Amino acid sequence: MNSEKTPLAVRRAHLVAQCAQQRGDMADQLNLLKAPVERIGGAGSFLLEHRKTFLAGAGIALGLLIARPKRTLAMAAAGASVWKMAQAALPSVMPVVQRVLPILQARMGGPFR
Repeated sequence: MNSEKTPLAVRRAHLVAQCAQQRGDMADQLNLLKAPVERIGGAGSFLLEHRKTFLAGAGIALGLLIARPKRTLAMAAAGASVWKMAQAALPSVMPVVQRVLPILQARMGGPFR
């Protein structure tokens, strides 16, 4: 009877260790996702500080949309196209950037910000 319980205990210990490793990996991934949110956390206060400038820019954009809808819509379509192209190219460009950026940082003497 003891021999039957031993494999189950070993399997259970293995599964517990595997769950702990997966929890750690999940925590690392969540921390990576939180970083951009923490960077833009002050966006609300920034907009409140510069609300006149923000509203002026929004007014100009709305005025252009009303006055010249064809040009504005064409620019929006071009912007969307560029965005799609950048999103498609990003997975192939990012590994190169991740390799080159530390080299540039070391040569420049500090991180880029």
